[in-house]
Parts: sequence; C-alpha cells; structure tokens
Amino acid sequence: MSGTRPVLLAAAREFNAGRFFEAHEVLEDGLEDADGEHWDLLLGLIQIAVGYHKASQGLGSGALLMLEKGLAKTAPFPADAGGLELEELRRSVAADVARLRRGEAVEPPRLRFTPGRGGEAS
Repeated sequence: MSGTRPVLLAAAREFNAGRFFEAHEVLEDGLEDADGEHWDLLLGLIQIAVGYHKASQGLGSGALLMLEKGLAKTAPFPADAGGLELEELRRSVAADVARLRRGEAVEPPRLRFTPGRGGEAS
C-alpha cells in the first residue's frame, strides 16, 4: 500500500476541504497503481466521495446509493486499512445513511489517519 499513501493523503486533503468530486478523481487516478488487495478499498472510498458530492448537490437518493455502496465495499477491511481511521469513517457514513433515509442533511466526516501511519491531511 506504500505506493498508494500519497494518493490517500492527496484525496484526504480534497475530501476534508469539502471537495468531494476532486477527492474522487484523485482516488480514481490512484487505481492505476493500486495492488489487487487494496483495489476495493479505493473503490469504496471513491463511492463515499461521490456520495458526499451528490449530497452537496441536493441529490439525496444518489447520495444514499453511493454511500451504501461505499460502506459495503469498505466493510471487509480492517479498522486501520491503508493507515486510515476506516472504522471511524464507516461509523460516520452509516450515520449519514440513516440521516438521508430520514430526509435529513448529512454531516460529512473527515478522512483521518491513524497516529504514526498516515501523516496529516488537513
């Protein structure tokens, strides 16, 4: 996953700044260098970024679909896959899925890295 680290950091910077479409594009570009083991992790993160992009455009049903797909795709990975605090992200996304089902606004999370594993992505 070491070759993917710069991609995750760049995507986190975009995602955390609320630029979800840009985060998705960074992750998509990173698929070229992803090993088979982490391909689905990147795809799940792409789907989550697209879900928040759709939510920011008021497209609730599309956001719901993409967030659910992203959750399913990232489910098999450990809590700290790729150095990300993935379990924290999944909890936040699951809460937003519930909000969308109730017709409420989402509260996009931040992509964070486990201490000592990923660096900073402000």
